Amino acid sequence: MVRKGEFREGDPIIIAPERAVLPPHLAERYVNADTGASYLHGPDKNRVGPVRLRGELSQGVILPGEGLENLPFGEDLSPHLGITFWEPPVPVHMAGEVAPLPPVGHYTHHDVEQFGIYAGEFQAGEPVLAHEKLHGSQGVYFRTAAGAWLVTSKGLSRNRLTLRENSGNVYWQAARRVGLFEAADAAFPGGEVQVFGEVVPVQKGFTYGERQPTGFVFKLVHEGRVLPRAEWPMWFVEQSVPLLYEGPFDVATLRELRNGLETVSGQGLHIREGIVVTPLVPRLTADGRDLSLKLISDAYAKKETGEEYS
Repeated sequence: MVRKGEFREGDPIIIAPERAVLPPHLAERYVNADTGASYLHGPDKNRVGPVRLRGELSQGVILPGEGLENLPFGEDLSPHLGITFWEPPVPVHMAGEVAPLPPVGHYTHHDVEQFGIYAGEFQAGEPVLAHEKLHGSQGVYFRTAAGAWLVTSKGLSRNRLTLRENSGNVYWQAARRVGLFEAADAAFPGGEVQVFGEVVPVQKGFTYGERQPTGFVFKLVHEGRVLPRAEWPMWFVEQSVPLLYEGPFDVATLRELRNGLETVSGQGLHIREGIVVTPLVPRLTADGRDLSLKLISDAYAKKETGEEYS
């Protein structure tokens, strides 16, 4: 989202993505001059969210660069700009008693980035994978070197918090139901292991044919190394989010693939949220993020409100 004529091709830009909470002097820039209505979300109209402008989906705002010339380009500038990030309220069945994350060696976080921002990191024709993006909630499962399992969610993980074991908590339920802990212990007898999975059903209208919390794996890390899918033990392959495409990087093919119905249930029960594109061999972007990019389906983009919890 940017005013017409404000930037020229080749200008460096600063982007605030979805769920960024802008300070007042920035939030006031995103108001329709004719109607006085803000393009931002939330009770204070200061939160970046999805919005359609002239029929095109906007999933972020471009910020002014005045006075920021000496800041480190390509890094997270949110502390310098007074920007924070909003997490939606967590329902009771997804919350629980929390504890601080203990000292561990290779703990990491996972986010998917906007395709339009980072697609240039791929080379035309390079081998990529496209997995179905599920509309659930990210569960994070970490086994320490001593063999203890830590469980948390994406939102809690950002604050270095874990969830104490609770039979009523969906993240613990999902792992127990599919046998995640036992499978990981058998496949990796030693060292730290981190498993990232999408827990469903938790979002309204997106059951994927499941009645009880279930986890589908999308990332596997052993001793701090992100494992290529080709190195995953069979249990993790069988319990993974659906792989929809393996082949050369081609923007047109991937944009088409993001649409359609979900494939988890095998019944096409509801729309596909989109896809996540990764290189065949995991790597980072030039600014140090996971090269893991989301392409949202047209149908889901029309439903998304920005209030969904992660």
